[in-house]
Amino acid sequence: MGARINYVFKDVEDEASVVLYSHWGETEWQRDIAMALQHSKPRWSDVAYFTRMMISYLMQDDVLGELGFGIYAIAGSNFELGETTVVIDIEKETVYEAGSDVKVDWNSFINAYAPKVLAEQI
Repeated sequence: MGARINYVFKDVEDEASVVLYSHWGETEWQRDIAMALQHSKPRWSDVAYFTRMMISYLMQDDVLGELGFGIYAIAGSNFELGETTVVIDIEKETVYEAGSDVKVDWNSFINAYAPKVLAEQI
C-alpha cells in the first residue's frame, strides 16, 4: 500500500507551492526532513537552491527512478492533499503538518529529529 506523504515547499503566502510526493516517505518523515534541512542549511536564504537541495536530498536514493516520487505545484493555502502532508514554510523557516497549529522552527526541528552522532563514533 505504501506510506504516502506530500512535502509542501511553501514560499510566499497565497503563491504557488512546490510539492514533492513520496510513495514511501511517511514513516520516517521527521528524520528525513531534519537531515534534508541540515544538508540545505548553507542555502536557507536562497529559496530556489534551498528547495532543490531539499528535494534532491529526499530523493537521493531514487532520483532516476520511474516510480516512488512526483513533483507538482499547487496554488493557494489548502494543503489537505489526502495523505500525510508536511509543510516546509521557507519564509517563516518552520515545519508543520497540514492542519496542525504546532509549527517548529528549523533549528529546533533538526535538534529534535536529526540522528545524533556519539563522540565515540567519530
